[in-house]
Amino acid sequence: MSITGHRAGFGAGGVSSLHSDAVFHLCIAILAVIASVSAFAIWTPFGVAATFALTLVLSIAQPGCIPIVIACSFLYQNLMVAWFTPFVPDHNTFDALRGANFVILMTAFGAFVMASFQYRVRTLTELRTWLMLSFMLCGIVCFYLALGAVHGGPKDAVIYFRNTITPLACFHIAILAASLYPIDLRKGIFWLCAVAIIYGYLEQIFRMDFLSLFHGDLYIHRGLKAQIEAGVWEKKLRETGFVLRGIEDTMMTTFFNIKLFSDLFPPIFRNGGPNFHPISYAYGLSIMSAWLLFRGRWLLPIAALPLLLVIGSKGATFMLLVAIGARLIYRPSRAELTLLAVVTLAIVWTVAAILFGATHGDYHVLGLIAGVREFLHNPFGQGLGIGGNLSSTSLNLDWDRAQDEGVASVPVESAVGVMLYQMGVGSFVFFGFLAALAMSARKQLLASGDPDFLFAFVAIVTIASNAVLQEEAFFSPLALGFCLLLVGVSFGTRWRLLGISRGMVSQSGEHMPSRSL
Repeated sequence: MSITGHRAGFGAGGVSSLHSDAVFHLCIAILAVIASVSAFAIWTPFGVAATFALTLVLSIAQPGCIPIVIACSFLYQNLMVAWFTPFVPDHNTFDALRGANFVILMTAFGAFVMASFQYRVRTLTELRTWLMLSFMLCGIVCFYLALGAVHGGPKDAVIYFRNTITPLACFHIAILAASLYPIDLRKGIFWLCAVAIIYGYLEQIFRMDFLSLFHGDLYIHRGLKAQIEAGVWEKKLRETGFVLRGIEDTMMTTFFNIKLFSDLFPPIFRNGGPNFHPISYAYGLSIMSAWLLFRGRWLLPIAALPLLLVIGSKGATFMLLVAIGARLIYRPSRAELTLLAVVTLAIVWTVAAILFGATHGDYHVLGLIAGVREFLHNPFGQGLGIGGNLSSTSLNLDWDRAQDEGVASVPVESAVGVMLYQMGVGSFVFFGFLAALAMSARKQLLASGDPDFLFAFVAIVTIASNAVLQEEAFFSPLALGFCLLLVGVSFGTRWRLLGISRGMVSQSGEHMPSRSL
């Protein structure tokens, strides 16, 4: 990034070059997402092949642009899918279009995995441990994918494989790309965040009139049709008496999605964002806002706060509020105090949420208890896809009975509970990986004073605390995946600069022979 690059000795020309590269990379990202979704709309096999080829070419020719391509695909792909919705013949094709970003991610991941074995990568000693840990985690995830496919449904196993491998792939790509090449994400993240915020306000003010401009209403209707056919709304009618009258009804909720507020506040229109998923959109806004906040930009984070309140994602709002607090109190002389305050807030937040949920029969707490209970019965794990919100094993879950018994029949709603159930002891490697990242961010912050690592610490700690009672915190690409993409760039940039200082890497990203060789 340009800030760290300047510290390493970049002149004005080098900084200007990084800025122009950032704009160029953002343009590439937008065009890549458009091209990928368009190719899928023509024919799914053609879309897979074209997206694979395009991403592979970009990974080889412009590896420094891959992190922003992935971020753009996570946030804006479904906006492009909405344009094609009237022309998509069936639900399977519609789902295929929404899978374009996963093809982009896994193609880039494969390319960067192959690049991991080059000699010039091995010269960066700081990188080795993280690459080894990344490979080990991927191996564990693949093992539980096979176990889940055998014991449960292959489709469910693949869905949770995607959810679990995404943050690991994002981190691997980002850390390797930034270790080898100068990457400036400031302009890219700024514009991605600014457009997402503008979109949110337009959606909130004009609602369905705004969404209909690009067939967003048809996008929502297609998902609603699938829910109606599955009996979701019929079940809700029996349980609550709620009558579904139209698309907009599905987007109304109580303030902060808490039943206690239903009598105090009128129903609120809940933004879906350009990715058409409220919680994921909230995490995307919160992560980008926090990232910009630690670079001294306050306008966009403040503008994002009202949208987070409207969406009602407690976890995403908590993350941004903690980031604002950390930014206000942080000084290099009291870095340890700031980090301790972040950890304390996260622990208090999690414990309070569990205690409150336990006394009110909250679904998230019931799902967490189920995960812990099943882990104690079978520490080895059931396999990916067994349990969880997106699994067919939880479709017939009886919440009334769960509230009476104080535990759900299968783990749901809690990422930690679901991972304990699916991956058993293997999940502790995943949790340990996040803990190690947070500790490494602390170490780098104390050593360098770079606010990148304060962001890394705050984001990882708050997302991990949210994951105790929320599946999206780990399993949404715009939550942990997006977070580790930015964190990986920060770590990779740091180690690249250390390589420059040792004479192992040139400022342009070329690796130099060691004097000892």
